Order: sequence, then C-alpha cells, then structure tokens
Amino acid sequence: MLQEKSKKRKQIHLKGFNYSSYEHVFFLTICAANKQPSFSDSKVADLIVKELEYRRTNQEIKLFCFCIMPDHLHLLISLNENYIRKEGAFGERTLQNWVSAFKRYTSRVSNRLHDIKPLWQTNFFDHVVRKDESLLAICSYILNNPVRRGMVSNWEEYPYSRTIDDLPI
Repeated sequence: MLQEKSKKRKQIHLKGFNYSSYEHVFFLTICAANKQPSFSDSKVADLIVKELEYRRTNQEIKLFCFCIMPDHLHLLISLNENYIRKEGAFGERTLQNWVSAFKRYTSRVSNRLHDIKPLWQTNFFDHVVRKDESLLAICSYILNNPVRRGMVSNWEEYPYSRTIDDLPI
C-alpha cells in the first residue's frame, strides 16, 4: 500500500524572527496568481497603487518605493509603529498579517470590479534588509525592474515605479 506524501510548503520566512517590528525594512515580492500578467491592466494596477497609498496614509506602513510589474509587485516598506501598537482582529500585527490584509482587500475588489480571481499567489517573498545593505541599491533594483525588462528606457517613464517616503539612511 502506497502512502501519499503530503505536500509541505517551503519555509520562506525566517524562523524566530520578529516580523512585528517597526525597526526593520522589508523588501517584498508578491506575485500574481499563476504568474498571470493581471497587473498589465491599468485598472488593476491603479487599484494596487490606491490601496498602497491608503495604507500609507492610514499609517500602517512607510512606503519607500514600489514597482508593479505585469505579474508581480516589489515593495520596500517598514511597518509603522502606530500599526503595530493597534490591536488587530487577527491578533498580533505582523508583516505577514499586513500582507494578508492587503492581498485580501485587493483580491476582493479586483474580483468584484474586474472578475479576476484569484489575483495573488498564495505566499510572498520577503527579505529583511540588514544594516550593512544599501537601501539605495535595493530601491534602485526595484525601480529599474521595467528598464531591465525592456519596457522603458528610464524608470521614471514607467507609471507604476515610484519612490514615496524618504529612505531611513
């Protein structure tokens, strides 16, 4: 009798790391479901921009830069102290909870308005920026993503690459 091996998700976050700290900067990559170019649609990309701006204005995050590519989103953020100190409906306020709420809301709206379901891949990738890493280099990497893909010759020509808050350097 053969036993089926249960699929185990790969651990993509640091074990034992405190993801509910406002003292860290995170480089995130969140992919579209099935690597579909869902964000090529300006209505969907605009929805993502508006939600990022709302969450920044609502003092959940500091948004240093972002780039929305056709099939993924890059962010350089830190959680805001006000966000972490609030009591959350789902317990402790962590990076994972923030990303889940962001994905949940944008998924619901994109499904209702644009009939896109699912919008996001299940997981996301995070990189905790270490003190010896250059935030300028990471931000440059994020912003220049459309240049490397041959979509524009200068990142400032791409409507979905932006710098927002000043880098903490």
